[in-house]
Amino acid sequence: MPYDIDNDIEVDSESTDQFAGFAKETTLELVEAEDGKLLLRDAEQDEAPLMTIDFSDKLKELLGSDTQAIGQHMIHAAIQVIMQKQMSKWHAHVYDKEPTHYS
Repeated sequence: MPYDIDNDIEVDSESTDQFAGFAKETTLELVEAEDGKLLLRDAEQDEAPLMTIDFSDKLKELLGSDTQAIGQHMIHAAIQVIMQKQMSKWHAHVYDKEPTHYS
């Protein structure tokens, strides 16, 4: 597999919230910095970017204006992996329990 998806995703499992154990909703934005780097950041918070994509000058020449679209595809792939991992954990949590009664 070309990437490691075995890293743990931090979620709040100690909370009494009905959505405890699930990641909270956030709005992400992909922006291009002045130096040409693509930055993925939380739209509501002014913090350091969550992810930075920096194409080499040679690749920027080759891709032209497609660097933004390729960056979006890279982000989309990462989000899909995270969502799949979260869903797998949720399903394992729900279905791997020993039933109290067998029918």
